[in-house]
Amino acid sequence: MAKHDINRVIEVGQELFQSKGYFNTGTEEILEKSGYPRSSFYYHFKSKEGFAGRVIEQYGEGAVAYYKSKLTDSAVGSALKRIENLADSITAEAIRREFKSECLVQKLSIECAGINDFLRNSTEVQMKKMLKVLNDCIIQGQETGEIRKDKDSMEMACMVQAQFYGAFVLGRLSQDGEGMKSSINNVIQYLRE
Repeated sequence: MAKHDINRVIEVGQELFQSKGYFNTGTEEILEKSGYPRSSFYYHFKSKEGFAGRVIEQYGEGAVAYYKSKLTDSAVGSALKRIENLADSITAEAIRREFKSECLVQKLSIECAGINDFLRNSTEVQMKKMLKVLNDCIIQGQETGEIRKDKDSMEMACMVQAQFYGAFVLGRLSQDGEGMKSSINNVIQYLRE
């Protein structure tokens, strides 16, 4: 492994932040597990906080690409069907991982947003990008008459995203995908009404 592999240190940071959280992950642990030199770390990222911002940015790029792959694939069918497909995919992955891994944007926003404005802003930027993809899909469904028009599309996108996250928490508590599936099915029904 190259000692200056910036992608490797970001990957290690993501793994640690997802499994342990921001505050329970030390810079020393990141450097040790990645083999990344301390001087390069501080040159590129300036601080652990700056590093976390870069990790969130890279994670967010992947999350947006994932949302796009599910929500813009017309081969799947209608807009509502694509949202259902995304929900099924998120649920299946949560079950496969036994609810031990969650969206990094969600995790760090919960852990850090109330006390660290830089990390709050970093997670908010990524969340808005994810919501835009979801919102665009909802607008398509509204245009075809498949998704209700009496509600604002972005409000519904926020509600769907919140439901995904809340359903994950409930699934983690019960260690059961059924509650997660039921909760998400309810939000899909809401979009139809």
